[in-house]
Amino acid sequence: MRLPILFIIALLTLAPMVEAQAIRQTKGSFDDKFRQLDDAWPTPNETRLASGAPGPDYWQQDVDYAIKVTLDETARRISGSETVTYKNNSPDSLRYLWLQLDANMFHPKSNRALSKPAPSLNGSVPF
Repeated sequence: MRLPILFIIALLTLAPMVEAQAIRQTKGSFDDKFRQLDDAWPTPNETRLASGAPGPDYWQQDVDYAIKVTLDETARRISGSETVTYKNNSPDSLRYLWLQLDANMFHPKSNRALSKPAPSLNGSVPF
């Protein structure tokens, strides 16, 4: 009589551990349609709703560009200036702002123009 009671206690203690482990598919590809979506979609909150739509606390950054460009066809030259106005709408303060400016890769003294691919082991150029 004691053995069944100990067995039931052990079963009740181990059952939650067994249930918490994910079932692993070892043969072929299998997409579990009923899996929890925590890994694919974050938990909904006030910023992003469960449907993926913006929530009441959703925000986006604002960036405005004022670009002035002049084209000189005879000299084959483009010159210009730009003013970027950035507004932080985030509830958090930004400690830095990343601004990427791409160099003119067609200028005769650009890194692209001054470099060439290394030859492969058989002497041919790999492009």
